[in-house]
Amino acid sequence: MKIDGDNKQLTVFAAIFLLSGAAGLIYEVVWERLLELYFGVTNVSIILILSAYMAGLGLGSLAGGQLSLRTKKPILVYGLIEIGIAIFGILSPGLIVWIGSATAGSPYPLVFLISFAVLLIPTFLMGMTLPLLTQAFVRRVERAGEIVGLLYGINTLGAALGALLAGFLLIGWLGLKGSAFIACGLNAVAGISALAIYQYGSEVFHPPGRVRKPAHDRKPRSTPAHKPGFATILVVSSVVGFLGLGYEILWIRILAIVNKNTVYGFPAILGIFLIGLALGGYYFGKKADSTRDVFGLFWKIEACVALSAGFSILVYYSALNLEPVQSVLQNVFREAQRPASAYVLAGGSYVFSRRIFFAELSFFFIPILWLVLPTGFLMGGGLPVLDRMAIQNASLAGKWVGNVHVANIIGSVAGTLIVGFLFLDRLGSEWTLKVLIMLSLGFILIGIQNRIRSKATVQPIQVAGLLSVMFITGILPGNKKFYERYFQAGTGRDAPLIEEYADGVLALTDPFLWIRGDEHGSYPSDGSYEHNVLACLGAAHPKRVLIIGLGGGNTAFFLSKAPGIEQIVIVELMEGLDEFLNTNIPIVNELLADPRVTYITDDGRRYLYSHPDEKYDLISIDPLRNYTSGHDSLYSVEAQELYRGHLTDRGIFCEWHDENYIVPNTTAQVFPVVDTFRTFSVAGQSEIRYDVGYMDEIVTGYLETQGDRLQSDAGEHLQTNKVLLAFVRDRSATLQEETDTPILTDLTPWLEYYLLRAPEFRPLLTGYETFTSYIHRLDGCAGECSELMRQRADKLK
Repeated sequence: MKIDGDNKQLTVFAAIFLLSGAAGLIYEVVWERLLELYFGVTNVSIILILSAYMAGLGLGSLAGGQLSLRTKKPILVYGLIEIGIAIFGILSPGLIVWIGSATAGSPYPLVFLISFAVLLIPTFLMGMTLPLLTQAFVRRVERAGEIVGLLYGINTLGAALGALLAGFLLIGWLGLKGSAFIACGLNAVAGISALAIYQYGSEVFHPPGRVRKPAHDRKPRSTPAHKPGFATILVVSSVVGFLGLGYEILWIRILAIVNKNTVYGFPAILGIFLIGLALGGYYFGKKADSTRDVFGLFWKIEACVALSAGFSILVYYSALNLEPVQSVLQNVFREAQRPASAYVLAGGSYVFSRRIFFAELSFFFIPILWLVLPTGFLMGGGLPVLDRMAIQNASLAGKWVGNVHVANIIGSVAGTLIVGFLFLDRLGSEWTLKVLIMLSLGFILIGIQNRIRSKATVQPIQVAGLLSVMFITGILPGNKKFYERYFQAGTGRDAPLIEEYADGVLALTDPFLWIRGDEHGSYPSDGSYEHNVLACLGAAHPKRVLIIGLGGGNTAFFLSKAPGIEQIVIVELMEGLDEFLNTNIPIVNELLADPRVTYITDDGRRYLYSHPDEKYDLISIDPLRNYTSGHDSLYSVEAQELYRGHLTDRGIFCEWHDENYIVPNTTAQVFPVVDTFRTFSVAGQSEIRYDVGYMDEIVTGYLETQGDRLQSDAGEHLQTNKVLLAFVRDRSATLQEETDTPILTDLTPWLEYYLLRAPEFRPLLTGYETFTSYIHRLDGCAGECSELMRQRADKLK
């Protein structure tokens, strides 16, 4: 099969490589989600899992470069690799669940090692593909930039499509296992197609090193500037990788405030970023073949990356002063979810609206496109141009590309770790951006050094580039200034209190607490947080309590005031939340100073996995809204089975929920006894009885001692009778009425991926017999309580 002078084969393999790229990102989304179920969704766990994934790619890239020198049949090897990835993909969901469940809750060093071991085979194989295809198709140095840029760009474009498909369609439609099988199919098609082309082509592929090189390829074209050595190219490639992941993490941090930390934020940012990389990779890779000064092109690209990243943030920051922007942003802050569901209620059922769907997505993508796409396009040129500089001999093209890409991946891993763990926590977003921009000065300085070494005059554009990068760094907002203006514009409140930690941004704007842009508490409390847990206290009479999710601290503080409590363990995911609230919120300061309280920063499931023998009288979860990323992993069947195993014989599981169908139905699959109220459910392993007198005692004592810390109308919410009257149905009624309602499992996170799924809707009806049976379980319900219950029962007849 001849490819010299014939672009048809390259075009076919570009299409094949597009499928391979899409499969790779679908796998990444699925595998990371599965590993996070067992190792936690803490910032540390996520970064370690991502680093393990990238480490495998780096080793594969290195090995692929070496293998490209030794094989005479790179296309055959490539096809077999794609088939190998597909085989692993079929087995991967079950394998990861099996290994994850056996090693759940492992210490963080083991999280990286186990993740690396689990993902090594597929990521190693994925990393080998680009060097092999480079070796197969680069026949002349003069076309190396175009070909590598095309292969890199098309694979990256496929990755972008895979990220968007997985995040916006596949998981919400097919679940995690179904999405992995789709990726398997893409790999299988890519592999079988490559093998078919190899087997039935007119001539077997031979690597370029085995054929005679054209005369014009025997000597590289001279350039007017001194070329950096290969070692310098590798170092520069690692810095490019560092900057790429650093900017991506920074964008995710900033945009999470708008997209409310939904599962759609990450794939949207990643997809747009990869589209930019793909377009830039092809455009600048081709341009590198026609320029006489390849490194000159490179430093100009990187200088423009810095200027674009700074300019986009600067314009965004300035626009926050505009009244129309503030009006739009305040609507976003008030919205329950971003992007909003495209289903509208009509005639008692939900109907999908294409107009709303495209309008919501368009609005959702505007800030992402502005911040990410232009900079991503410019950033995409860096790696293919470095590949072009490295390839001095077509027979070694695969090796050089493999080495350049492994250096880039090493830098990417370093960027993930350093920016994610250190820069954002210690420097904040604004100074992290300044540091990333200033690192680009190094590329300009190397360009100037090359001019000096070649005894050429330093170009005015180089001086202008230096000054421009320094200028835009100087005028960017300082520490916390961006978020202060952001929350002022979004909430309409002046002087917000802002702190930034490794896990996200916290803000206090009278009277609300904002965690990553989502409202999580109010001060003083309106009584609604206490309302949701009062019935659980009455059912449990607890001594030992586990609270998953501190939130604003109102619920935990209320629990700490209940008589008989001997120990409270609070497990909160977000690092720094305790410090922030302890400093600024008096009730949290009092709570955390209580000797009965143990505070732990960790993922709730991870904590329980690592403490298998701990038992509690009450486990309360009030962590997330149903659309928030990570919600379903705390409400799934597997999670609730974990909670059940950590309850005492008469222990109570108490869950807050803002969805009254899927969540209660899931709970009913696990617990033999479940009572569902309007905004929470109470579950146990034996008959649930409510001590009304104990509940009254709690409320009376709390209002007497803490009344001045509550809103004036908080007592309206915090009434025993009002809580008890919120009862809707028991387990048998739930199972009977929700026969067609899906349940949450670790592999089917339906509530998080809500965009293309119609919400569950039907009137919440309480049966007379169900309610009268419930009344008989209210111990001490006399006087007004008894009369109110009788009146409601009469209405249900």
